[in-house]
Amino acid sequence: MRHHFYETCAYFTAARYMRTAESAANKFFAPTGMRPSYSYLMMALEDQHPQTISQLAENLGYERSSIYRMAQKLGQLGYFKMYLNGKSSTIDLLPAGFPFLETANRCLEDWGEFTTARLGADKAAMTSLLTSNDQKLRGKD
Repeated sequence: MRHHFYETCAYFTAARYMRTAESAANKFFAPTGMRPSYSYLMMALEDQHPQTISQLAENLGYERSSIYRMAQKLGQLGYFKMYLNGKSSTIDLLPAGFPFLETANRCLEDWGEFTTARLGADKAAMTSLLTSNDQKLRGKD
């Protein structure tokens, strides 16, 4: 008996795709010296700063503890300042982070061109479905 999850299980197929995408994205974001998630954290701050750890976790879909760990590493590099505001930690960009952001934005552009070339018209439909289905699973539809 062959199980059907290879093609029909939302969890398995999404996780398999994510492993493949992560492996490819790691190569494109290698010039930053970090995994892509660090670039996305910095770019989220570039879009709106300052932000709290909770805001970043919500916007990026990570656990707060993961954002905090990434923030500590980026903060040690002097890319931003983290300060306590009551019970929440707030992060704000520093000028030392701008060269990293330049590199990260270039990597994102290259990654986008690669995925558009590989996925073609399916890319827009797929990302739209992933976004709406993520919201449904989070109960935000």
